[in-house]
Amino acid sequence: MAERMRTSKIDAMISELESLERIDGDSETFKRNAIAYLQLFADCLDDRNIKSIKKCPGAATPDGHTEK
Repeated sequence: MAERMRTSKIDAMISELESLERIDGDSETFKRNAIAYLQLFADCLDDRNIKSIKKCPGAATPDGHTEK
């Protein structure tokens, strides 16, 4: 059975990023962009009424897959 992630964890990621202290201008820009993209992703899933999504088995690899 494929592992699943509740979409509410995306909201938790957004909250976690928002709570991080400011380091410098560049890192703040990257953090704000990450938050904006995660919010768009969460909104997209909400619009489709999706509450959980399957995790890709090879998602941790740079190309996103373990198969050759």
